[in-house]
Amino acid sequence: MRVENYHSDTLHIDCFAPGKNEAWCIYGSNRSGIDSFIGLLAGESEGKNRKYSDKTAVITFAGQQELFEEELRRDNSDYLDRLDPGTPAHAFIKHPEKHNDLIHAFDLQNCMEKGYRQLSSGESRKLLLLSALSRNPENLIIETPYDGIDRQGCRELDRILAELVNHGLRMLVTAGNRKDIPQWCSHLAILHDGRLLFQGTRQETLRRYEASGHADSSPQLRLQTNQKTAPPAANELIRLRNGFARYGDIEIFHGLDLTVATGQHTLLTGPNGSGKSTLLQIISGDNQNCYANDLCIFGRKRGSGESIWELKCKMGIVSPDLHRNHYIPGNPMQVVLSGLFDSIGVYRQYTSAQKQQALSWLEMLGLQDKAYQPFRRLSYAEQRLCLIGRALIKMPCLLILDEPTQGLDQGNRDSLLDFLETIAGKNLSTILYASHRSDEYRSFFRQHIDLAIL
Repeated sequence: MRVENYHSDTLHIDCFAPGKNEAWCIYGSNRSGIDSFIGLLAGESEGKNRKYSDKTAVITFAGQQELFEEELRRDNSDYLDRLDPGTPAHAFIKHPEKHNDLIHAFDLQNCMEKGYRQLSSGESRKLLLLSALSRNPENLIIETPYDGIDRQGCRELDRILAELVNHGLRMLVTAGNRKDIPQWCSHLAILHDGRLLFQGTRQETLRRYEASGHADSSPQLRLQTNQKTAPPAANELIRLRNGFARYGDIEIFHGLDLTVATGQHTLLTGPNGSGKSTLLQIISGDNQNCYANDLCIFGRKRGSGESIWELKCKMGIVSPDLHRNHYIPGNPMQVVLSGLFDSIGVYRQYTSAQKQQALSWLEMLGLQDKAYQPFRRLSYAEQRLCLIGRALIKMPCLLILDEPTQGLDQGNRDSLLDFLETIAGKNLSTILYASHRSDEYRSFFRQHIDLAIL
């Protein structure tokens, strides 16, 4: 794993040459060039300046998206008398019978017969890690390994990776948040403006970095709202009684009672696979279980003849599922603009004022210079920022945010949460927020629903 004299529009790497018994973390903000650097190591940039063994496994959000889209192309549901679940999870693991310990360590023992598309974002991420480890690689490169994984899963993953490093596996991970730099990393590199600012042993590099006075990250987000504080209301937005969800014969959760009134900002937690995303999809109408449940949205019972678009116009949504489904052609301006029409893509005429509104949000997101670039060519973090703008553009009655900060560095993560706190303080939207990260549990949340106790 060696890069020498590599120069491109986004990267200038004089030399990066991890030693055989070293475990590295590359630390940098979303705009540091970290995605391009991982792309280089993953083989997306060709040339003689990159050298590493063929036995290198690379796990990135982009690779996870590519696999999801491949599974969609293989979907045969239209030709079957049932839903095609896709490739079962166990098929991704080489000799799964030899890796029962790892399967249980990742808490995936109940997922082995599920199709890949049926897995939660965190479960699919753990599956790809397990798939890579089952092939006994010499080098393992992981983009932000702890993103999207529950706290227990993070602790177990941390233990497993530390053990693999001790057994000689050469490891390289990235981090955009200081707290996510693993303790087991022996070496650290700081990437800034496409250059390796510092690199060396972990403690010495941190010392040099802190002494340099550089900021941890430069937030792209410059979110602001000029909307006036709305008067408080006591309207009931969501009422779910004895709620349940299942996929076929697999029960996700049952017996859930949930009420959310205007201004009752709600934090939703629970381990991977506990049903957080499924619950939010039931509420948004994106899961067929919404019609089987005793569910009222905005005072109307689901299944009573209401229009899904009438409900969606009052919602803004960010989720891993929505992100995965944005695989159609389009640019950031169109993605943000589509939030006004609750569609994936823009299929109707829009006004110049609406276009300017979308461009203003892109400016607040720090993406004004990429407004007309292909959305799919943006980094994962930039794509997530576009989807955040899509959800916020109409300042909806209900904001449904499922792991919205996934892929964002600490600066952008904090900026978004600060903005949500402003929204909550001004009573502009009611926030329903799912997260694994305890550093995102802000004081504006009025109630906490933990699916782990169901």
